[in-house]
Amino acid sequence: MEPKLAIKAVFFDIGNVLLRFDPAEVKRRIIAAVSRRPLAVFRLMGSMRLAEAVECGRVKPLELYRLFREKLGFQGDFKAFRRLWCDHFTLDRGAQALLKRVSRRRPVYLLSNTNRLHYEFIRRNYAFARYIRGAILSYRLGLRKPGAAIYEAALRRARVRPGEALFIDDMAENVEGARRAGMRALRYGGAKKLEGELRRLGLVRSGLREISSAHCRARQRG
Repeated sequence: MEPKLAIKAVFFDIGNVLLRFDPAEVKRRIIAAVSRRPLAVFRLMGSMRLAEAVECGRVKPLELYRLFREKLGFQGDFKAFRRLWCDHFTLDRGAQALLKRVSRRRPVYLLSNTNRLHYEFIRRNYAFARYIRGAILSYRLGLRKPGAAIYEAALRRARVRPGEALFIDDMAENVEGARRAGMRALRYGGAKKLEGELRRLGLVRSGLREISSAHCRARQRG
């Protein structure tokens, strides 16, 4: 059996890892915003073809806005639509703290199925975007997890071999997709569980050691 390679890059998913959201609550907010037309909302938001087109960048933000106006009767301007579409995330502070800690020891990237409006909103509003080396995003590449091509693109971006990469995601199919691509992968089950897994892999230290190390670096810089 070949020895495992050292991990040289770590990839974090965004949705329900770094940022929590509830799809059912998103639908309820949209229903309230379009004069309570639930069947139309569920048809539009439940369309896998639309979800894939949005996340692969084939449906642009203005096209999506027009769909909301035409199919759902949304009356607001584009700014109101953008707020409705984006402003439903809750930061997982534990996951963000772990990303920051890992970034001190390894290059960290985002690897996510997302769309342009969401990512622009995330970059404006959440600090974790400051700690990453780059982002491999479905809407930029026209590729989605769990397809092999997006994992291969992530490895090329980080310039690492599959066995040198770790991927963290909340969805089993995406974790399995990464493993099929040869990456190591963890299914996110909360910050406490992830911290233990990262510590066993040598990617974070215990809390006190981490604080002491950071304090020493700060003193050296001063």
